[in-house]
Amino acid sequence: MLFDAVLATAAVTLLATVPSPASAQEPVCTGSRSEVLCARYIRPYSDNAYTWNVGPFCNFTAAPTALIADNVERYDYGYNCSGSYVATCCDHWTSCAIAVDCSGPETALPETTTNLDGELPNNWVTAVPCAVDNADRVLTNTIVTYLQSNTPYRCPEACAKKGYQYAGVEYGDECYCGTGYTGGVKPQAADPSECSMTCPGSYYFSCGGSWRMQIFKAPYAP
Repeated sequence: MLFDAVLATAAVTLLATVPSPASAQEPVCTGSRSEVLCARYIRPYSDNAYTWNVGPFCNFTAAPTALIADNVERYDYGYNCSGSYVATCCDHWTSCAIAVDCSGPETALPETTTNLDGELPNNWVTAVPCAVDNADRVLTNTIVTYLQSNTPYRCPEACAKKGYQYAGVEYGDECYCGTGYTGGVKPQAADPSECSMTCPGSYYFSCGGSWRMQIFKAPYAP
């Protein structure tokens, strides 16, 4: 009987210490930031301004330092945010389900994706995921444009409009157009992790690195 009483007392103690689904992490949103939500990424507007400003689905502006909640879920007051999502309070929603002027906390940047299936224009393909570049350039007859909208989509798109069959992104904002490989030789491949510089046009994609180029080619290119 004494043993049963001890177990019963222990069980009550344990139940008393187990937090309910709605815990102390539950946010209290006041003032203009009255929208409570769960966000996977909370970053300053300046980090992804081009994508958020020109659409096609998003088209909004904010102060460069304003925190923007991206990849969001509605907050359930019975439960806290799940997984890698964090609770935050924001001023208002946009038409593309992104919330503006949030309280934070600021999160890490999204991990850039290397899966470009469906992300390249007009059936272009990845020719070299990450190539070692040099001062003479690994593409022939190159022209370079510094694009604040640079992504693995926008660079090949710009090159195609100029009649080029090859395109390469490097060091973030550099977009190279060329007619083929220098000397007709495919450039040396680098580890894909060396092409991890975030694109200025979208923080979900990488645009090469220092002397590292992601190379794409048109479907009709040799």
